[in-house]
Amino acid sequence: MGKLVVLTLLGAGLALIGERLVAFRQRINAYREVEPVEPQNCHLIEGLENGAEDIDILPSGLAFISTGLKYPGMPDFAPDEPGQIFLMDLNEQNPRAQSLNISDGFDRASFNPHGISTFIDKDQIVYLYVVNHPHMESTVEIFKFEEQQRSLVHLKTIKHELLKSVNDIVVLGAEQFYATRDHYFTNFFLAQLEMFLDLHWTSVVFYSPREVKVVAEGFSSANGITVSPDKKYIYVADVLAKNIHVMEKHDNWDLTQLKVIQLSTLVDNLTVDPDTGDILAGCHPNANKLLLYNPEDPPGSELSEEQLMGQLPLMGPSRDITGRDLAGKRKHTQTRVLRYRFENLRTFPGQVFDCFGNGFLRSGPGYHELQGWICETTEI
Repeated sequence: MGKLVVLTLLGAGLALIGERLVAFRQRINAYREVEPVEPQNCHLIEGLENGAEDIDILPSGLAFISTGLKYPGMPDFAPDEPGQIFLMDLNEQNPRAQSLNISDGFDRASFNPHGISTFIDKDQIVYLYVVNHPHMESTVEIFKFEEQQRSLVHLKTIKHELLKSVNDIVVLGAEQFYATRDHYFTNFFLAQLEMFLDLHWTSVVFYSPREVKVVAEGFSSANGITVSPDKKYIYVADVLAKNIHVMEKHDNWDLTQLKVIQLSTLVDNLTVDPDTGDILAGCHPNANKLLLYNPEDPPGSELSEEQLMGQLPLMGPSRDITGRDLAGKRKHTQTRVLRYRFENLRTFPGQVFDCFGNGFLRSGPGYHELQGWICETTEI
């Protein structure tokens, strides 16, 4: 009788593990293949060969780029180099990336930038907020941008017990921001178990000097976050659930969920077109190839457009891109572009939105950025 109980429990345990494994592989699109297509009319942007995690663009056309992220469980292509912030001027005919100097007194050796967000005060001073993971912890660093010197002056480091496993932030005022937590646990093994079991324990945190609180929870893995042009709505990407949450922002900074936009790809960083209100999303068509990186079979990059009305996806033309660096090796990152409109379904000839790694650059008609490549085009 005892042996039967043991065998029954063992069988039930193995069945549960098998079911969770199959479900996990389905969530990360492990069975999906992306057909490679060589990019046309593209050239490599020097200095960003290791990719970019996030991008934020100013109304002036200057774009900040965070690079060099070291993230547990992900491949690291520059293990001996600290992270950097780059700047690109999209007003230039041939934009180039320039590394920004950081003021003395900041620990540049442990700089590990993740999500970024900018804030411009009433005096038109630009502040850059950076999610940082020094020694695999989570802090938010505040820098002042010195445009003439092309440098960053470090002003403050923000730490809080609720700001753990921070992925991305969106700044809405001086030291006022929302932050996503992509894991509940900070221990690597427990964080992996959390993803495997799909616990939906991650959250969005609001931070200000006066108050820090959880304002939304129940995400599988909260990732990119951004705000609508009128500042009334917050958009949160749940990468493992493959969806985008539309949240209403209240006067007390609480968030109420209005809608969930379900997609078929793993949604990472988000940005909003300031002219149209469109959500642009960088996504991973097959996250398994990111987790188990194989230089002989890299994930590649996918560029596509989806226009959604309500919950109904209307698929537009899709192009899969396998980038190659100057040595002819295929790039390792993968990005998918989605466009979501809340009003009428439209197309925008000549209106180009640019993706760069997990983030986006938006310039005038004729340019398109894809993970270190700048591509000339006329319409999407």
